[in-house]
Amino acid sequence: MLIFIFWIILGFIGLYFGAKFVIIGLENIANKLKISHLMVGLTVLAIGTSLPEVAVSVMGGIDKLLGVAPNIDGIVIGNKVGSFMIQITLILGILGLSQNIFISKWELRREFIMLFLSIFIFIIFALDLVITYFEAFLLITSYVLYIIFVIWSEKKIERKDLRFITSEKERFTPKSVKTVDSAIETRSIKYYIGFFLIGLIILIIAADITVLASSIFARELDIPANVIGILIVGLGTSLPELVADLTAIRRKSYGIAVGDILGSNICDILAATGAGAIIIEFNVPLIILVFDIPMLLIALCFVTYFFWTEKTLKKWESAFLVGYFGFYALLKIYYFQSTMFYIT
Repeated sequence: MLIFIFWIILGFIGLYFGAKFVIIGLENIANKLKISHLMVGLTVLAIGTSLPEVAVSVMGGIDKLLGVAPNIDGIVIGNKVGSFMIQITLILGILGLSQNIFISKWELRREFIMLFLSIFIFIIFALDLVITYFEAFLLITSYVLYIIFVIWSEKKIERKDLRFITSEKERFTPKSVKTVDSAIETRSIKYYIGFFLIGLIILIIAADITVLASSIFARELDIPANVIGILIVGLGTSLPELVADLTAIRRKSYGIAVGDILGSNICDILAATGAGAIIIEFNVPLIILVFDIPMLLIALCFVTYFFWTEKTLKKWESAFLVGYFGFYALLKIYYFQSTMFYIT
């Protein structure tokens, strides 16, 4: 039992230092290429920190295809929904408690619409309780089209006059584009790319160690497999986002932090789910459609309302999101883990 705790702690340490390297690299890459931190967070960091979710899907698909783990569906699908819920409530709440988070109406219109749209796409495909090969292809295609749209819209914004950005409720605040003073700022962009890649590798390895150790630890304590997929594995694969975003907040890179949370959720539900289902079809546990997805939509409505009113997540609103996740987790553990909701 103690060995599993040791590996979990080791994973946390790796996540911290990996996140620090990733953020330093991304900050400097964004400045050298004159790219907004928000777009970097929405694309490069979002995909990078979502790699654990992608890895769970791909490895789950391979294990199911080979017959190693034929009933892995609940863990794989549950991981995506659980990761989404954890990030939009627990992680966003923790970030908001550490620092007021600002978001403009422009970002609300673009990213939050896509968040809702990604959930509805998943629901439509999952109504028959299976994600087919073709639906997996459509999920991945939807995400690629979203990334293309993000890049196009950001370039369009950059061509506009600064007065346009100001009229959009100060889309970029001085803090959102501030970089840390360091001795390595004068180095070439290749150096920063290497810095980012090293940090990303550390993040992924540390996340895998944490998830594996947490899963085995949960099984040792006889926790049901469906709870592992939603809460344990979901929390484990969300650790890169938490640590990376906390690091970004401490370094005043608010654009990267907000962009990562929003972009990572979209990547998880579309690209990560599709990456596994395109290998082999995944069954969708019925409980996810009747309990977890509705709870997720309610949480997303709360977050949208909080940001839409004053474009800032206040401390009490952040505390509410953390409490909402606690409420959801308790319901999941004590009332909504029955195997009668699952396909065999």
